[in-house]
Amino acid sequence: MKYGVVHVDELTKVVASVFKKKSSSELSLKEFEFALSFDFKWISPDEASRVSDMAIESNIVYEQDGYINLNINLDNVSIPHDFKPSDELFKEKSTIEQIMEYITVTMNIDKQKVASLINGKQEEYSELLYPEVSAILVAKELGCDITPFYQKIYKKILQYD
Repeated sequence: MKYGVVHVDELTKVVASVFKKKSSSELSLKEFEFALSFDFKWISPDEASRVSDMAIESNIVYEQDGYINLNINLDNVSIPHDFKPSDELFKEKSTIEQIMEYITVTMNIDKQKVASLINGKQEEYSELLYPEVSAILVAKELGCDITPFYQKIYKKILQYD
């Protein structure tokens, strides 16, 4: 199975847009989700909750005591004046896409390189492994801790998700 390009850059711009508008590096989850839904009017409140989860899982932000804090430098994020995220970004991503995004952001590696490494691992094992397991192996080789995904992968493998 081959993997397409993930939308980490676009998600990063969405997150950065909110933090730049609020002029802060820390926001409450509610404030972040409210901004996405009502200030920018990009998505519904339910989708905003999913976006905050995606941002946390992609390591763009981290959550602590009901607040989300940036893991990125806002000065390094260029947001076009007419920026509006694609509808595709807000669709729920598969576990493998989430893992790939996490590796990309955490290890600061090109998205296509991560996909290539995972595909190479799949080929190395004659596609006998779940793609998520191949992603775990690649992450370990890169020194990336993907412990937050273990439960999701475990559920997928045992098919009770």
